[in-house]
Amino acid sequence: MEEPQHEERVSNFWLHDGEIRLFWKMSSYMTVFFVLFTVAYLVSRPLLSFMDWRITNPLLMLIAAVLATLFLLSVSGKRNLWDETGLRPARQGGRDLLLGFTVAGVMMGALVLLELLFGGARINSVHLTAAYVAELLLLSLFGFTLVGFAEEILMRGYPFTVLQRQGSTVLALLLTSVLFSLMHGFNPDISWLGFGNIFLAGIWLGTARLVTGTLWLAIGMHTGWNFFLGTVFGFPVSGIHERSLLITETTGPEILSGGNFGPEGGLLATAVLPLGTGALLLPSVRRSLGAVPPSHSQETNEDTP
Repeated sequence: MEEPQHEERVSNFWLHDGEIRLFWKMSSYMTVFFVLFTVAYLVSRPLLSFMDWRITNPLLMLIAAVLATLFLLSVSGKRNLWDETGLRPARQGGRDLLLGFTVAGVMMGALVLLELLFGGARINSVHLTAAYVAELLLLSLFGFTLVGFAEEILMRGYPFTVLQRQGSTVLALLLTSVLFSLMHGFNPDISWLGFGNIFLAGIWLGTARLVTGTLWLAIGMHTGWNFFLGTVFGFPVSGIHERSLLITETTGPEILSGGNFGPEGGLLATAVLPLGTGALLLPSVRRSLGAVPPSHSQETNEDTP
C-alpha cells in the first residue's frame, strides 16, 4: 500500500512554507495600488474634470484597491476576494453598516459637545432651502461612503487579513493604523497630534474589523465619522473643509480644538477615540455584534475556492 505523499513546502527568499512572505505581499500590494491609482488618476483627470474630486478620488482609490487585491490573489491563487477583503456577504452586513454609521454619529455628538465646552467652538445656524439640504446630504453621503469603502478596503481589507494570518493580530492593528495615519500625511494643516489621532482612529476601525470579522461595521463608522463631522456639524475633516448644514468656528486653544485640521487634530479627539475602541471590546457589545471567536478570525481558508 502506497504511503500518502505530502506536499513539500518550499522556503526561500520569496517563500516561507510555500507561502509568499508577508513583506513581499505587503510591498507588492502597496506598489500595485500606487501605480494603478496614479495611472487611473492621470488618464481619467481630463475625462472626469466635470466631476467633484471628492467623488473621483475615492472612486479611483476604490477601483485601484480592489484591482491590487485581485492581482495578489491571482499570484497566490488560493483565496477569494470576499474573504481576503472582509467583505464576504453576511446577513448582518446592512445592519452593521447602519450601526457603524449611528455609532459614529453618537461619538461625533460627544466630540462636538466637548468642543463647545472646552474647544471654544461656536455653531452658527444658516438659512438653507430644502432643495439645497437634500442635494448636500445625498452628494455628501455618497462621497463619504466611497471614502469609507475605499480607505477601509485599502487599509483593513487585504493588508489586515494577511498581516493577521501570517503575522499577528497586534501587528495587523498597529501596522494598518500606522499606514492609515501616513496616508493622511499630505492633508492640509496636519500636526503630530493629528497623526496620532488618525492612528487612534485606525485602531478604532481595526478593532471593529477584528471584532466582527468583516469590514461592514468599520465602513459604516468611517462613513459616519466624516459625514457628521464635516457635513452636519461643519468642522474640517482631516484638514479639508466641506459644505455643511451648520457653520462652526473654533476660538479655543488649538491643542484642544485641533485648529484648521479640525477636531481630529486636538486632544479632545484623543480622549474620545480610545473610549470608542474600548466600547467595542466590552463583552456585551461583542455579543450583540456577533463577535467572531479569535480562532475563527485567523483561519487560513486554504480550501476556499
